[in-house]
Amino acid sequence: MRIPRRQILALAASFLPKAFGATIPGAVRRPGFDIDRLLDACSPEHGYRSSRPEIRKYVASATVMLFSFPLVSKKGVGSGYAVIEEAAPASPSTSAGTLSIQFGAGSWPENARGLNRLGFIQETIAEEKPGQPAEFAWLAFMTTSRESSLDQARKAIETSGETIPYSASQGYGHEGRYGSLVERFDFPASYRWSNLSQLMERARTAMTAGIAEQGSASPDRPGTFLYQVRRAMLDASPRTSHCIVFNDKLFRMDTQKEKDATASAHFAERKLVPPSVCVMRLDAILTEKRTGAKTPFRVWYAAGAEQAPPLRFEYQAKSFLRLTFEADAAADTPPIRLAFPTVTAKEND
Repeated sequence: MRIPRRQILALAASFLPKAFGATIPGAVRRPGFDIDRLLDACSPEHGYRSSRPEIRKYVASATVMLFSFPLVSKKGVGSGYAVIEEAAPASPSTSAGTLSIQFGAGSWPENARGLNRLGFIQETIAEEKPGQPAEFAWLAFMTTSRESSLDQARKAIETSGETIPYSASQGYGHEGRYGSLVERFDFPASYRWSNLSQLMERARTAMTAGIAEQGSASPDRPGTFLYQVRRAMLDASPRTSHCIVFNDKLFRMDTQKEKDATASAHFAERKLVPPSVCVMRLDAILTEKRTGAKTPFRVWYAAGAEQAPPLRFEYQAKSFLRLTFEADAAADTPPIRLAFPTVTAKEND
């Protein structure tokens, strides 16, 4: 079975920014974005000091599958980056720190027959103590697409118009209660992954300045997705289970981890870890609690560097498409905007 490379690139690009989705109708508005309020609360003016941020860049690859067997792969369909920042009280205090975690990814239209897809999410988490969020908020936006096959991806290229539909999301949680809001916009097709900063500003301007009050509650005290993945990496237990909320949907994330000798050798050869360092593989399954729908994904990270963004992660965007993001300091990404004023950023190789 021969699959044209242009269709592989196009389909891969169409799934780079996929995320969860839902909304709460008739929401009571709150003034301003909660994510900004949480960030402002831990500024230097309030006695907080930020540590050096951890930054990792990635190159995206796509693999087309048939009955779980890989048919063909292509590297360079897009790129991405992850940023982890932390601010803590400068003087001794009972207050814990605040984390900001970002992830952005997008396709390169010139490598994808013109198909233009991207996504961005930022989470801010104020912790009661390490590993226990007191408050959290997120802000995200992404292109929306319905391509579910190679043929549909090809048709999307042929029928691309002057605008591209986007979905923008914001949410807030506190003491087990949470709320969220999703809005949809059309932005000019001239915007692309390299224009992320301009898109971020345009999305913020278009979005409602406030979200729903916490209208739902869970005894599991849910957290945000990127934060819970980081908690699973930091946890010394071989198996973990965490509750996640995104857009008023609850998910259970079950993980198990083990040493990966093949990955250790691979990343040592690429000089991303010393030869003596063990690389861990975290296998995760994300299960939506209401429908039972499952999404598997994998994360690789260096033992002893669990606080940093992972070395590699991959997920099954569709039954026939797997996307992999692998660390590459030379990856071409848009300018990265930090959440906290800080010393020179630390970029992981």
